[in-house]
Amino acid sequence: MAQGLLPGTALRIEVSARDGDESYATRIEDVDDERVAILVPMRGLKPRPLPVGTLVRAAYIFRNKRWRFVTEVAGHSEDGACEYLRLPAFIDCHERRRNYRLQVAIKPSRIYRIAVPAEEETETEVEIDGTIVDLSESGCCIASKAFAMPGERLGLEAHLPEAGDIAVRARIVFVREPERGYRMRRIHCEFLDMPRGQRDLIARYLMRRQLEMRRRGQL
Repeated sequence: MAQGLLPGTALRIEVSARDGDESYATRIEDVDDERVAILVPMRGLKPRPLPVGTLVRAAYIFRNKRWRFVTEVAGHSEDGACEYLRLPAFIDCHERRRNYRLQVAIKPSRIYRIAVPAEEETETEVEIDGTIVDLSESGCCIASKAFAMPGERLGLEAHLPEAGDIAVRARIVFVREPERGYRMRRIHCEFLDMPRGQRDLIARYLMRRQLEMRRRGQL
């Protein structure tokens, strides 16, 4: 397979747990057209099988570069020695960017500016209209006619199909003004203090979209 996802490759996986993230070292045993078989993770000297459906962030080294992908546990071998991960639709080189971004067209239920007037201590919210046109675990791009400036804070609430609802806050990093003949600005945002559960929802949504796109031949 491309990007060195081959039997014998050492794999570092990370999963969310009640008390925080858990990280394990394992090894790829087999790869086919639908799944990746890995050795069941160990905690100390005890096997630590992961429930089916668990979201997994995986990373490995190939040709002196760090590659990573997001997938989920799809099952276990009959003898209990291996776990099966869904074959990722996309594998990202860590050197390219911090998080994989996917083009989307999501209409949030709410987008609003967050401001604290100088004479007051409470926040005020001013709603604006816009559409999320790309999304990653760390941020998004919003297409909107609204005027915006780097450094402003936004609140965003949206439903991600087959994943769930997110409610996050973001800082505007930069704004691309519309080209001639267009009216929409591109407002690039970085998520702030995002809970791990919200980040997992975005990761699961992106993973399922990638799998759908692969089935359609778009990846």
